Amino acid sequence: MFSKSCFALVLALAAALALPSAPQPQAPQPQAPQPQANAQPAIPDTPAGHTFKAWLEAFNSGDRALMDAYLHKYDPSKSLDNEMQFRGMTGGFNLLQIVKSEPLRLEFLVKERRGETKAIGTLDVKEGDPAAVADFGLRALPPGTNVSDLSFKIDAATRTRVIDGAIAQLNEFYVFPETAKKMGDLVKSKQKKGDYDSMPKCSPTISRK
Repeated sequence: MFSKSCFALVLALAAALALPSAPQPQAPQPQAPQPQANAQPAIPDTPAGHTFKAWLEAFNSGDRALMDAYLHKYDPSKSLDNEMQFRGMTGGFNLLQIVKSEPLRLEFLVKERRGETKAIGTLDVKEGDPAAVADFGLRALPPGTNVSDLSFKIDAATRTRVIDGAIAQLNEFYVFPETAKKMGDLVKSKQKKGDYDSMPKCSPTISRK
């Protein structure tokens, strides 16, 4: 016969077996890498890309000394005070897209940091080291406008007729003939460069030229 102590031990073992087993700790499952949010597009490794990167970094820094160094190296005709004022207005820019890249030309899409305004930019640089700025402009996009909406084209003959007509009106009616001629020559030079081959349907200027 079992003693009382053995009987008690059997009851204790039976009770222990009847209890649900505690859950075993699970090994942590490896998580799939998450895509980096708001990753900036790669800036092309071209003369125009190098100059654009230098401008974007100096401009976004908000540092007057860095902006001054950039202007002295790449764009000495621009006013430092104007650049810093523009920086204060926009808070800098986030690069959204490289629209078109050529060795001496870059087209890009940016968004200002202090608002929802997006702008299409063009940068033309000169050959050399460093690649100095030849022309740099930013134009605001109307709300809801996509980059694809900017590809509105007209044929070359119509474009020439419209430009020649506008210059003729300018020369005939503008009160300062010498200024009218300079403006007409500027339009003609931009036409030769192809600046009017693809024009935005609506593009108010937000910035610098």
